[in-house]
Amino acid sequence: MKKKVVLVLMLIALALVPATAASYKGSAEDGSVGVGLNLGTNTGLGLKFGFGKFDILANIGLSNFQVTKDSFTLGGDVAVSYQVYDIEIDRKNHMPITVGLGASTGFRFADKFGFDLDILVPVGIEYTFPEVPINLYLRLAPGMSILSNTELDIGFAFAGYIGVLWMFN
Repeated sequence: MKKKVVLVLMLIALALVPATAASYKGSAEDGSVGVGLNLGTNTGLGLKFGFGKFDILANIGLSNFQVTKDSFTLGGDVAVSYQVYDIEIDRKNHMPITVGLGASTGFRFADKFGFDLDILVPVGIEYTFPEVPINLYLRLAPGMSILSNTELDIGFAFAGYIGVLWMFN
């Protein structure tokens, strides 16, 4: 039980520390919030909190690849993402390339409850329409599995996401 509490506290710290440390004010997206649909490894609600060149990304939903007739897994992930390059199409249109660091969790509901934890490195590309506050994204996230079904299981992990967010400033 103590391990579960420590893991939950680590995830909360992973979400809060970058948000308070990111003070870069160089982009029009500072203070923006996006809410929408995330499809992929974890299908459900997608969130984005803008801090200029830094973003906090979060997804909450059903883990698609861990659904059977006897069990399902509710998943969630959070990542800090940093813009490393910007593909400029013209003055209004651009596509930022991002790289980040995050964690993915899964709460498995079956005969025996299980908990999954992965550390991920999301790499993505985004496009925000200049006239409409809609953000499209594609992210691939290789990483390392730490816990699988509440057992220590160090190994390869991978997640993939595609989604659409309605952005609020």
